[in-house]
Amino acid sequence: MIKLAIINKNIVFYILCIVFIGGMYSYSVMPKQEAPDITAPVARITAIYPGASQEDVEKFVTVKIEEELMNMEAYDYSFSYTYNSISTLIVFMKYGIDTDQTWTELRRNFNDLQKELPSEVLQLDINTDMTNTAGMIISLTGEPYDYDELSFYGRHISKELKAIDGVSRFEMIGEVGKQVKITVDAKAMNRLDISYEELSRLLKAQNLEIPSGNIETEDEDIPIRIKGSFTSLYDIENIIIGVSRDNYSVLKLKDIATIEFEYEEASTIFTRDGKKAVLLIGYFENNKNVLAVGSDVRDEIDELRKTLPDDLQFEEVVFQPQEVDNAISGFLKNLLLGIAFVIIVVFIGMGFRNAIIVSLAIPASIFATLAMMPLFDVKIHSISIAAFIVALGMLVDNAIVVSDSIQNKLDESIDRLDACVSGTREVIISILTSTLTTVAAFSPLILLESIAGDYVESLPQVVIMALVASFFFAFLVTPCLAYVFFKPKLHRDKVKKKTVMQQLLEFSLRRKFISFVLGILMIGALSSSFLFLNVIFFPKADKTIMYIDIKAEKNIDTHFTKAVTDQIETIMESEAGIKHYTTAIGGALPKYYDTLGVYAEIPENAQILMEIDLEQTSYVKNTEYAKDLQAKIDKTLIGGKATVKELEYAEPISSPIFIRVTGSDMESVRETTKVLQDILESVKGSDNVRTDYDPYVYEYEIVLDNEALSFYGLMKYDVLNEVSIALRGRDVSVFRKQGEEYTINLTSDVKSIVQIDNLMVKSSATGNKYLIRDLGEIVLVKIKPIIRKYNGENSIILMSDLEQGYDSRTIEKAFKEQIKTIELGEVKLIYDGESSKIVDYFGSLGITAIFAALMIFTILLVQFKNFRQSLIILLSLPLSAAGAIFGLFLMNQPISFTGMLGIISLIGIVVNNAIVLMEYINMKRVEGLSVNEAAISAAVVRFRPIILSTVTTVIGLLPLMLSNSELFKPMSVTLVFGLLVSTFLTLVFIPLTYTVVFHGDE
Repeated sequence: MIKLAIINKNIVFYILCIVFIGGMYSYSVMPKQEAPDITAPVARITAIYPGASQEDVEKFVTVKIEEELMNMEAYDYSFSYTYNSISTLIVFMKYGIDTDQTWTELRRNFNDLQKELPSEVLQLDINTDMTNTAGMIISLTGEPYDYDELSFYGRHISKELKAIDGVSRFEMIGEVGKQVKITVDAKAMNRLDISYEELSRLLKAQNLEIPSGNIETEDEDIPIRIKGSFTSLYDIENIIIGVSRDNYSVLKLKDIATIEFEYEEASTIFTRDGKKAVLLIGYFENNKNVLAVGSDVRDEIDELRKTLPDDLQFEEVVFQPQEVDNAISGFLKNLLLGIAFVIIVVFIGMGFRNAIIVSLAIPASIFATLAMMPLFDVKIHSISIAAFIVALGMLVDNAIVVSDSIQNKLDESIDRLDACVSGTREVIISILTSTLTTVAAFSPLILLESIAGDYVESLPQVVIMALVASFFFAFLVTPCLAYVFFKPKLHRDKVKKKTVMQQLLEFSLRRKFISFVLGILMIGALSSSFLFLNVIFFPKADKTIMYIDIKAEKNIDTHFTKAVTDQIETIMESEAGIKHYTTAIGGALPKYYDTLGVYAEIPENAQILMEIDLEQTSYVKNTEYAKDLQAKIDKTLIGGKATVKELEYAEPISSPIFIRVTGSDMESVRETTKVLQDILESVKGSDNVRTDYDPYVYEYEIVLDNEALSFYGLMKYDVLNEVSIALRGRDVSVFRKQGEEYTINLTSDVKSIVQIDNLMVKSSATGNKYLIRDLGEIVLVKIKPIIRKYNGENSIILMSDLEQGYDSRTIEKAFKEQIKTIELGEVKLIYDGESSKIVDYFGSLGITAIFAALMIFTILLVQFKNFRQSLIILLSLPLSAAGAIFGLFLMNQPISFTGMLGIISLIGIVVNNAIVLMEYINMKRVEGLSVNEAAISAAVVRFRPIILSTVTTVIGLLPLMLSNSELFKPMSVTLVFGLLVSTFLTLVFIPLTYTVVFHGDE
């Protein structure tokens, strides 16, 4: 086949050109994004039970929903939050399920459940679109504009932007609508023979359009219409609500109430740098190039600016196309630098003519991989580009080995065609085995069943595709190019100086036992650096964005929560490192990053997104700045809790130490949590220890006297209904004007307990009115503002951050030691922080590493058909891992998920050179050389390709290792240092071990 390829080299070169063209085209049309798509199967269920207490909502709604969820086969776990009148559940299904089928089943089950809930419970709201990430968030602000005017412009802009090709939808949020507010004077109402319920029915009756019929004429039927709906506030103000029996004077609504337009109580309101704002949220279509779509959006916005007021401000809060462009540009820069470094090294090591041929393997393999990526649904993003950088140095390894073998044949004055064919055949098995072992090391990583596994899945996919492409280039293209361009080198008969490695090997062979022991001791010393390393799950995302999660102490309304956020915004205004901030009050900003969690839209919640510029501060990393901001907020914040957070990669972890304290008895859970919190605070290295426990609050309760109600002919409904309208208000009708609809809300001016005491309730049976104080008493009671549960059990979360220099394993271990003597009873502790993630995921990686090692050993056994030789090569795996661990220690990097990926990747890479060396030793043994002579000869002859392979791989990784990528720096460090140690192992320790094992086979 090799000879056939050389004879038909023009066809091979033609196919090579097609590969280049196909790769370039594929790159131009392939979807580009910042990070891989990750979809967690999560849904939010909201139930509204108007007027019900927390206990009733929990008993009659939340519990039933939880039981229904737990009966589903796909159910994993859930959180529930029960408030007065509202129940919210966040449910997570098992990862890897068929989400479409599961959500269909969920909706069907809950349609049936609705019939079992109290009739007053509104239709359950099921949101299964929780993981959809916004591609862009644009704020619309303007100092002279109110929310109504901003919403008007926002709707217009959204309509224009959603028409852009590639945008799936554009929506506006933050609209604070207006309503017609009717505020009744409670004292005046007490004097009238009318109830709030009757007044609400009167308003409805006065705002109707009822068909009146037709008048028949000779030619046609002409309809008659009586306009009964309100046309202005004047119509509402002049509704007659009573007539005096003495003088027949009329009482109009305006005599006892004020009627005016005012803003509704919005569920979530937004501000930008402290100014009123509405947000325009854009989502991209799947498999679209977001860079091109983003450019179209910006062009359209520039056109829209020309038609809108100058003082209306558009600002990009989040713009994914820009983030994608920055991420891809940064990685492409590292990739191009790596390519340049590799080519320079190849030129130095092989000479100009040979280096050109070998270096061509890099673009050829990359473009071939780009052409294949769409077939495996791999997109262009930071992970896939990083994979090219990881594979970069390996792409020339096979070509180096083949070209070096061909050159040796040419230098021996063998015919050009025979040299190209025999030189390639001599090493074809070695490079095939090398490629297969590397593929075997990476392939198990594709099978990791987890969010983190899916996040990095494209890395092994791209590396494997690139390696396969490089093998076929070395196998078919390199011989053809060598046939055309290679020439025999002169002066090959000169005596070469011994290399340092050769001298070291010869010295070791003279003192085998001592050298072998010293080698093992050196590897052990390198491995011991593991004891000084921190272990983390994933590093924080090195982004120019941080955010603050806020929870007000009282779940009253957004006005109280705003008072809390105002305190934080005051701090941010004086921070030079914060360029802009966007605040959501009553919930959170739309999901703008894949790993952000799910938030309940309730008044006590708020979130602030900060756009930061560390160059304006004295800090180097986000983590340091976040700790400083947290300290400043903790010193001044009153009325709530705030946590400064960084964006995270792959799977989010709320806090490094995250412990769920659960149990059936809430008091036991609360008391246990208090004890555990004190213990955790005493553990050295813990920082910002906190819980999500909501302390009891006081509220007024009207305790009705049943005997009094019976005596006055009142039903409980009469009292509850009147008080509800008077205090909470009620939407009674709709006012339509100029194509807009405004809710008409009826309420009263009751604000104090005294006024409630003196509120009069009309009996639906007798028609008489009675004071609340005559029907019962108002008492102050202590209540739990919110009932939090995890998997159906009461739950409090205990959390802690870490001081610099400490890791979660150390803190959690010390904490567990201290609580051994505590009697927990029925209270259970569920550890769900970074340490548990490390155990779960690193355990999976460990199994993956074992599986990869077994695959590699099987391949080696098939090739060498010798158990001892295969075992010697396999010995290089744990030994090179020691170098990787020492590299992390030297570069002050923690062991992370990606660092572990680097160590596993080494498994396939480090055996490549050992395979080539072992193959040559066997060949020389067949020729009659002794064990020592064969080992030395192999180390000398294979020195150049082995060194070149190592140096090209290391040099290709240098830009990534020296970059500021928190995600991939640990991985590149493990690969670089592991490979450097493996070079020593391959050229010295493996030949030494070979001679020790086979010394009796002379």
